[in-house]
Amino acid sequence: MAFVKGSHWQYRCPFRKAWVDVSADEDRQLKEAYLALPRGGQPVAMCKIGSLKFSTDFRNLIRTNVASKRTMEVRLRDGDLPFPTPKGPEAPSEASLGANSPESIAPCELEAARTVPHSVRKAWGHRIESGITMSGEFEFTMEASEKELFGEMLSWNMLAAGISPQSLDNRCLKFTSSQGEVSMGSKKEIAKMLGNPRAYPIHISYKPHPAFKFVAPQYVPHMEVTRTMLKFTQTAVAELDGKLDNVKHKHQRRTFERYLLYLEDHYYQTGDDLSDALDMEAVVNKYPETAFSFLLINKTGPGLSKILRGEIDVLEYLFGG
Repeated sequence: MAFVKGSHWQYRCPFRKAWVDVSADEDRQLKEAYLALPRGGQPVAMCKIGSLKFSTDFRNLIRTNVASKRTMEVRLRDGDLPFPTPKGPEAPSEASLGANSPESIAPCELEAARTVPHSVRKAWGHRIESGITMSGEFEFTMEASEKELFGEMLSWNMLAAGISPQSLDNRCLKFTSSQGEVSMGSKKEIAKMLGNPRAYPIHISYKPHPAFKFVAPQYVPHMEVTRTMLKFTQTAVAELDGKLDNVKHKHQRRTFERYLLYLEDHYYQTGDDLSDALDMEAVVNKYPETAFSFLLINKTGPGLSKILRGEIDVLEYLFGG
């Protein structure tokens, strides 16, 4: 039993919709694993290609990226399998067995292809890979056998969600064990959970506050200040029923219109309704370096609606009568 000379394993590329040769190294690993089946070899072959790991189930001829869980069909080109595939819950597709095979793409074409960032492709309405959401949040489940692959699984899910390492807020990374125990923000507790075999499967999710999606940690204090200031504006607008006619002076009506635009833009861009925005004292206590940002609004913010109604002159509010 041997593979026909010149035969080569291929996978069905989900992006290009065509059959692509696996690397020479993976082809060798797959052939060795397949030939070992009659001698008690495992029906699922694990192949490591560079930093990536793939599992190929010979029972249904399905190849899976261990980190992303993305699946694709595999087949052997230019030759038949030395012996039938082992029986399993699912049989190989006709395409994997060689039927109706579209033209393949040479590996050199893939290597020469220019990579376009997912964000650009999405912005231009171009099809993006399956699993790429650019949503700023993600969730996945990790089995005990995948513990050593946690870094790869996390990295792929961050990439799929469009999250850079700099913008990841680890306080929002939630680990939930099979018993329902939850760990967040504590390296010690998370390590303890990952080291407990009974905790698996572990569900990992990342759902940051809408206002802080894609915001790098160093810019979080600035965003907190912005939200607090917008909260003053939101409160003042609500106290005036959102009506321009309730603003006394003409020049302040222009300001009021800008306030409405600021709020609508914030709602639209972030999905944040400011319901949990911190007050000035809380922000300064949390980020002392932001205190100077409130020197003026500390006086005018609480009375903004009165200033807009003309009940008090802003100069008197600032300097006294």
